Amino acid sequence: MTRVRSFSWKSTIPHPIDEVFSWHTRPGAFERLNAPWRPVRVVHSSGTIRTGAQVEIKLPLIFGVGIPWRLTHTDYQPPLMFRDEQIHGPFISWRHTHSFTSEGSTLTTLSDDIEYQLPIGTAAIDPFLQRELRRLFTHRHAVLAQDLISHAKHRHQPRQTILIAGASGFIGKALCAFLKTAGHTVRTLVRRPPLHDGESFWDPRTGTLDAKVFSGVDAVINLCGENVAAKRWSYKQKILIEESRVKPTNLLAHTIATLATPPKVFISASGAGFYGDTGDRLTAENGAAGSDFLSRVCVAWERAAEPLLKSSCRTVQLRIGMVLNAAGGALSKMLPAFKCGVGGRLGGGHQYTSWISLHDLLGVFEHAIFYEDLKGPVNCVSPQPCTNQDLTKTLGQILSRPTPLPMPAPALRLLFGEMSQLLLTSSRIHPQLLLDTGYCFAHSSLEAALRFECGLHKRA
Repeated sequence: MTRVRSFSWKSTIPHPIDEVFSWHTRPGAFERLNAPWRPVRVVHSSGTIRTGAQVEIKLPLIFGVGIPWRLTHTDYQPPLMFRDEQIHGPFISWRHTHSFTSEGSTLTTLSDDIEYQLPIGTAAIDPFLQRELRRLFTHRHAVLAQDLISHAKHRHQPRQTILIAGASGFIGKALCAFLKTAGHTVRTLVRRPPLHDGESFWDPRTGTLDAKVFSGVDAVINLCGENVAAKRWSYKQKILIEESRVKPTNLLAHTIATLATPPKVFISASGAGFYGDTGDRLTAENGAAGSDFLSRVCVAWERAAEPLLKSSCRTVQLRIGMVLNAAGGALSKMLPAFKCGVGGRLGGGHQYTSWISLHDLLGVFEHAIFYEDLKGPVNCVSPQPCTNQDLTKTLGQILSRPTPLPMPAPALRLLFGEMSQLLLTSSRIHPQLLLDTGYCFAHSSLEAALRFECGLHKRA
């Protein structure tokens, strides 16, 4: 029998013990704590941490292969502790105790204590495992603290019922979990047979959408759209990119406009690409549309919501910039090259990138739900856009890797054709309306955002 090893991590969270413990009891908590740089997949979950509840996950290994891991919850003692123990999985044994200690009315000490036994012959991996656990729990505690700060802004508002279209993407999955941990009820529209009560079928291609799905819904969020970087922009792909945005938006807007009692707000994704190439010009929401392909798509995307102009349903169109997160989007595609030390600036590197951390994007959605004066186009970007050269340098620094290999603009155009505009167009956008309505960015600096979203927090 191998020896029992241990790991402990603790931090003080600036919130009352009941709030900190309750956050862990809500659906979506596990997904929020999932490491974006090595996410596990939930195969089955009882949806609770009460004694006897079980969860089965798959730990990522390589080429999509995962190691199955089944755990059961024990010793549920709110608001003081709960525990999870391995039923079967990669360890001989695993016992994880989550403890909560009140430090007065506004502070809670959260402690994670793990006892485990490694399989025979694998003791050499323990230093690596200890490093990964330190990284993981530093990140988990940071996510918890940031989520509680975000949710506290609206804690006195009634909890909402929110319907989300396009919930299967990396933004949609994170948003569902974020809203659930805030205590909201989340429903989703799906294009396959529904698997549980929170799902409803629709099909934008055929115009299939039952108006009954909006019954009791306070807010609708539309995230539909083909990934613009999924394939080279052939004629067929460009049609798919536009139609995958315009058709779902138009169907949602037309259906909501017919309702006697519509939802209070319709929040639809759009893109910072609306403005085209802004050069060095800082552009707020009153800026003109560009003339390139993505600009035309964004214009058509936003016009698709026009049926709601005569409705009592408030409409918000979030012009979203580059979303930073290690689990999806542009950053996830950049990380492998940068980790290998072969990253570099694109083109001259002087073109601006308007970005936003995934955490701030989730906060903006909740802000848009509750801030009733926010309407129309809203720039959903950090107040500190950066050049591609700055992005390259900062990412290389936090990864401790060189960035020696610039990619010339002609080579990018040869490789990607028209799609190279995603990499070479300058987008210097300012979030004027978010700042005017009091949204406080958790990550306004590029380094802070990259460290948080990659789980590369500075050591205390």
